[in-house]
Amino acid sequence: MYTLKETIRHQQITELLAILIKSEDDVKNKRVAPIKDTFDDLRSIINSPKF
Repeated sequence: MYTLKETIRHQQITELLAILIKSEDDVKNKRVAPIKDTFDDLRSIINSPKF
């Protein structure tokens, strides 16, 4: 039998996994850009001579 604390922790993990699954779906369907692309863009801006 789980304690209340363990049950809450399991629920939080389940909710987090659901968010991650939806996020991955957003990337696959091109609704958002992968975080790698965002950081690559930021590095390019910072390293540009105009910055």
